Amino acid sequence: MRTQEIREKFTQYFLGLDHQKIKSSPLIPLDDPTLLFANAGMNQFKDYFTGKAIAERKRAVSIQKCVRAGGKHNDLENVGFTPRHHTFFEMLGNFSFGDYFKKEAIEFSWNFLTKELNIPAEKLLITVHKDDEEAVKLWHTIARIPYEKIYKMDDDTNFWEMGDTGPCGPCSEIFYDHGPEHSTGVPQGKQEIDDEGRYVEIWNLVFMQFEKSLEGGKIVKNELPKPCVDTGAGLERIAALLQGKYQNYDSDAFSPLMSGIEKLTGLKYSAPNTQASFRVVADHVRSSVMLITDGVLPSNEGRGYVLRRIIRRAIRHLSLLGLKEISFYQLVPCVFESLGKEYPDNQANAALATKLLKIEEERFRKTLDFGLDLIQEEMAQLKKGEKLDGLIAFKLYDTFGFPLDLTETILKEKGYDLDQKGFDQAMEKQKKQSRQSSKFQLKEDNAKLFYDLKDQHGITEFLGYEGLVATATLLHIEKIDDLYYLIFNESPFYPEGGGQAGDKGLIRSAEGVVAEIIDTQKPVEGLIVHLSKNADALEVREEYQLEVNSSLRDATKYNHSATHLLQSALIKILGPHVKQAGSSVDSLRLRFDFTHPEALKDEEITRIEEVVNQAIQSALPVSAELMSKDQATQKGALALFGEKYGDEVRVLTMGDFSTELCGGTHVANTKEIGLFKIIVETALASGVRRIEAITAQNALNYLLHRSELLALLEKELSTKDSKIMDKVLSLVSENKSKSKEIETLTNKIQEFESENLFKSPFPINEGLELFITEVKNKSGGELRKLSEIFVDKFPKGVLFLYANLEGKLSFVLKTAKNNPINCQALLKTGGKMFDAKGGGKPDHVQGSGDPQKVTHFIDFLKSELK
Repeated sequence: MRTQEIREKFTQYFLGLDHQKIKSSPLIPLDDPTLLFANAGMNQFKDYFTGKAIAERKRAVSIQKCVRAGGKHNDLENVGFTPRHHTFFEMLGNFSFGDYFKKEAIEFSWNFLTKELNIPAEKLLITVHKDDEEAVKLWHTIARIPYEKIYKMDDDTNFWEMGDTGPCGPCSEIFYDHGPEHSTGVPQGKQEIDDEGRYVEIWNLVFMQFEKSLEGGKIVKNELPKPCVDTGAGLERIAALLQGKYQNYDSDAFSPLMSGIEKLTGLKYSAPNTQASFRVVADHVRSSVMLITDGVLPSNEGRGYVLRRIIRRAIRHLSLLGLKEISFYQLVPCVFESLGKEYPDNQANAALATKLLKIEEERFRKTLDFGLDLIQEEMAQLKKGEKLDGLIAFKLYDTFGFPLDLTETILKEKGYDLDQKGFDQAMEKQKKQSRQSSKFQLKEDNAKLFYDLKDQHGITEFLGYEGLVATATLLHIEKIDDLYYLIFNESPFYPEGGGQAGDKGLIRSAEGVVAEIIDTQKPVEGLIVHLSKNADALEVREEYQLEVNSSLRDATKYNHSATHLLQSALIKILGPHVKQAGSSVDSLRLRFDFTHPEALKDEEITRIEEVVNQAIQSALPVSAELMSKDQATQKGALALFGEKYGDEVRVLTMGDFSTELCGGTHVANTKEIGLFKIIVETALASGVRRIEAITAQNALNYLLHRSELLALLEKELSTKDSKIMDKVLSLVSENKSKSKEIETLTNKIQEFESENLFKSPFPINEGLELFITEVKNKSGGELRKLSEIFVDKFPKGVLFLYANLEGKLSFVLKTAKNNPINCQALLKTGGKMFDAKGGGKPDHVQGSGDPQKVTHFIDFLKSELK
């Protein structure tokens, strides 16, 4: 049975048991600061399990895309060297939110495996928690499992908990027996089921039976009134056993990828010494493509940092397979061939994955050579028995993207070891910084409050599409720190979302203004919360008039509508690979982040402005309608990159120019925008650009200001605007010419100075001399130039050139490139003698130090060179 058949059969089986099919959430977890990536089927249902939210449907089934490559669940280093470790995998899951419990969960899983998939019952074994006698009896009664095939396990394997407090409960796992030929033996003091080679877990049933809470300073475990079920079955593991394979990588989930790698490398997956690298590349291209197409972009922090490491590890293994040219991106079609039709949103972004993977490989291929040179230099300074400093290994890994396993391999080949502890400490520090720098944050202590308020008062009806003033009843006031959080039954205030800033405005009573709204937020879906600093006079259950600041709203909607026009223009001019990677819209300006591999050319920016302004002047009608996500897709609506949408979406259309999913506020006709002007285009990350632009009166003011500047230039240069550019170019050319004259004269002066500077060398041995030279009032750049003159004159000499500038020593230690003397090593060994800071290359180091101690270093140089 192929993987696509298993997906369909699993889904249909649970649909027949009154479960609702829930689409996989994106790999970027929604509103969960505790997760780097979605790593289990239950992630998107977490709030239902914790009680922060109540599920409309009590039964769910999903096929969840997962990545485990960072944080607590990190399988990265094992991938390729074990039969079943993956960074990307698919989790089949069925869930009960206070509906059925152990009996039904056991019955459903057993029937699916033995009746729907026809797995022989005698090949299956069960584990339960040691105290869960109920589960033991149910397995024996329902599945007729012999008691000797039901293994009781400890908390560390068979008790699940979300944290120190919260929902928790026993687990029951289903194992498949691959046969005695795969046995790796039972560890001492363990049970037969712990033979990991032979028995493989394929399904885990979590029974959320208890809730841990802190009472009187102690953790207390109480029964939940409505226990829940969370299950997860590994698709790749089930596919392998159904296809008679021991290795997941030998199943059809990976066969298109293995064929693709064979075509690229000219090697066979079955050939000796190729399997591990084939598996690494196959696994890593799946996770790389799925992460990119879900909105994760390669970078040096957070999720992008992990993605870049995955990509570079794969490229390293392509190199081990003998592939030196740029090729990783060519495997993108193989990924979607293996995944079938389960993830259409990811497949729609395949072109983006292709472009970014090509960029990443081009960049890494260059740094790979540099890293090899750097590690060779470091090893040259190691003595027998010494370890490579963990900080240096981490610098190779972090700064230059040099894989750790490659560093270890090279060290072992030369008889050296790695300071693993130092590396781990540096890595943990980096992970901590990555977590702190991540922007995905949610105030967990506030989340339950707002879910409860939504349950209590219902959703807030948004009136802001129709008008900016409304009379509403105040339902709740919550004061947190110095802010009042106000909830009304309805509101014209737009809550921040979709990149659009929240509205500001006033609250009036019969007596006049009683409070100012400084921001509007949507902490949970459907609940509009108004923030105020002076709402102490308001009373619950009273009616008030809510007034949105119309000038701010108008300016914001001009910018928001222009953002839609901008995205369409970018796609038309640059290509279909352009995807929105974020946006921010307020009354002052719009900011639009998009995927594109290179800086925009001046003519491209001009053309984009022309296309957007033409759309504005065309007076395109703007309309919005609600429809299903499938209908919106058929209509060609663009979705926000990496975003998750509900079953019903709002589709915004601007003539035949733009169709997008958007819940924001917009103009009724594009002509209202008036004018569009790009003011900044810059890089945001690898393969991601950012445009900042302004519209309407702000754009007009900007152009009027530039016109005033042009008038001042005309007056200052005594010329008209048509000749301004010629005049400026003439002045620039004249300035460059004079600068060159100054540089030439400076070089001549330095050449003349050098005749007297480099005299009386300190002889070391035949053909090698040390020159110690002090100069006055010279900058670091001037010292460098003098040192270049030196090596031209004395190719076999060593120069220590220094200057004392206002109590601070600047220095250069220099040799010719083919000189065997290593300046870098000399500075590393003796630099501490004069508190030196700096660095460079083997032939040139430069930096600063303590002028009072420089004689110690000079003596060291003489002695060391001797």
